[in-house]
Amino acid sequence: MNQALIVMKKTKYELDIDTYQDLDFYKKICLIQNDSFDKIHSSHLRQLESREILQREVFPDGKFIFRDELDKLDLSKFGVIVALGGDNHFTYVAHHCENNRILGCNSDIQTSLGALLSFNPLTLKQTITQNWENTTEESWSLISVQIEYPDGRKINTVNAVSEISIRNTNPDLTSRYVILHQNAKEEQKSSGLLLYTGAGSTGWYASCKNKEEDGSFSKSANFFRVYARELSHKARKNFKLTDFTVSNSCQIISEMNGGISIDALAERVYSFPAGSIATILLSNEKLKVITHKEI
Repeated sequence: MNQALIVMKKTKYELDIDTYQDLDFYKKICLIQNDSFDKIHSSHLRQLESREILQREVFPDGKFIFRDELDKLDLSKFGVIVALGGDNHFTYVAHHCENNRILGCNSDIQTSLGALLSFNPLTLKQTITQNWENTTEESWSLISVQIEYPDGRKINTVNAVSEISIRNTNPDLTSRYVILHQNAKEEQKSSGLLLYTGAGSTGWYASCKNKEEDGSFSKSANFFRVYARELSHKARKNFKLTDFTVSNSCQIISEMNGGISIDALAERVYSFPAGSIATILLSNEKLKVITHKEI
């Protein structure tokens, strides 16, 4: 663990101060926003404490960086990468992992559920003292996407850890597309498509389904699922490809000014204009994740 890289995210307070510069003006903004300054600043202090615990008591010889420095490092030098933040930060860091193992550590358990994160600073400290006996390494499934544009250009997106959203770039407009899967082909219009792994099955998708339905599945499952969002009852009944499993691949043809968002990250949105074809498949690559051992 001397080769550990700890990737921190900036707190909302730090990001907002960078944006507004003037503290008094920022407090005025917070006052308008449901008097949120104390909440934001308290979370900031808890996250600073999380950094200190990891630096002082868990990884005193580790290398600590903010995530905007990831592209400047040779990550092959590090045996494990620790993502200190929330779920979105975890997926962002995971996009940079190749043969690295990744560990998710929640920086503020009071404000973040951290569904993808197995540790917080205190449980990670305890894990270290127990010589990692209660951990295991999981291999999480990933989704890869190749986009072919009408002019012949082809690009590959980063692999999705959790979910992919395909929709019109204007959220007020209908998303139009054609789905091809196995021997079926179907033209649809909805508010967009959601494609998700087991890691994403407890996230955005869970809020789309009825509360009684549990659509979660293993993060290591050899398939992903596709769900068409906000269809009419008639369309949900008549369409065939609205909620289905993909073991190999499927294709989506755009009929809109669309975008493909990977893991709900602003930095991972790809243009998907009319006539573009996205080939979406289960990746041969796996994400190596250190988690708590099931007891």
